[in-house]
Amino acid sequence: MYVHYWNLREKPFQNVTDVRFAYLAEQHQEGLARLVYLAQNQKIGGVLVGPYGAGKSMILELLAQHIRADNKSKYLDISMMPGEAMALARRILEFTGYSGGVNDMTGALETLQGTVGNPKNEFPHTVLAIDEAQLIVDTATWQFLHLLTNITAPANKDTPLRNAFTLILCGHIDLTNHLKLYQALAQRMQLVWKLEPLTENQTVEYIQQRIRAAGGDIWIFSDDAMRAVHHASNGLPRLINNLCDTALMLGRAGKLQKITKEITEQAAADTQSDLLAENNNQQAGGANHG
Repeated sequence: MYVHYWNLREKPFQNVTDVRFAYLAEQHQEGLARLVYLAQNQKIGGVLVGPYGAGKSMILELLAQHIRADNKSKYLDISMMPGEAMALARRILEFTGYSGGVNDMTGALETLQGTVGNPKNEFPHTVLAIDEAQLIVDTATWQFLHLLTNITAPANKDTPLRNAFTLILCGHIDLTNHLKLYQALAQRMQLVWKLEPLTENQTVEYIQQRIRAAGGDIWIFSDDAMRAVHHASNGLPRLINNLCDTALMLGRAGKLQKITKEITEQAAADTQSDLLAENNNQQAGGANHG
């Protein structure tokens, strides 16, 4: 284990959404701010896209943290989509506190509106975040999400009705291609924000931020080594983590005092980071900031 060797409190490059290690470049800050705006103002929804491993799930976790701290809305995270539309509908109904059964989509939507729309239930505005939404392939689920955006709840005497849900769709850039097939839903999404890979300087800051958060010396990696990490990973945080974790292990095995460019190149070969980054780029399509 390399933690003690490098005088760290813990491993700095684990691929988990731990907000203690969050690095927010300007694009991440702006994307998060836009999602917070949608939630606070109870808008219908928005879309967050980017390459695999670009930091989308971390932004969702930070959004969830903000909403829970604000205590004005609830947050429902669906990171593993149920197999079909009715399963998703039942999961949302369960979240509302409804414990009865439903047999079809019409019944599910009517029950959902009845439960949410009953003033006695005092249903709070809810942010529904669906991660990996590009994996939704069945038309019924897309239609359900569209109809979900119609559901309203009582507000107050000045605003009789409000949106019950703010829908956040998050996923690979392919998600925008799916939405093109469902224009009725796409037009209700107020914005689309696309994350890009980190720049070289941002990659350096990212590496040092995570090492600092783990209690280590931010110069464990030489400057050349960090720039080599960027080249091999194309600035994708998930690949940066894999590469840096492997480099720290190799440096410990070699009893080195610092991670060098040569060690990061060896780590890149071991993790095939450059190949994975290249494949990710080939899959990426276009999506404009909005």
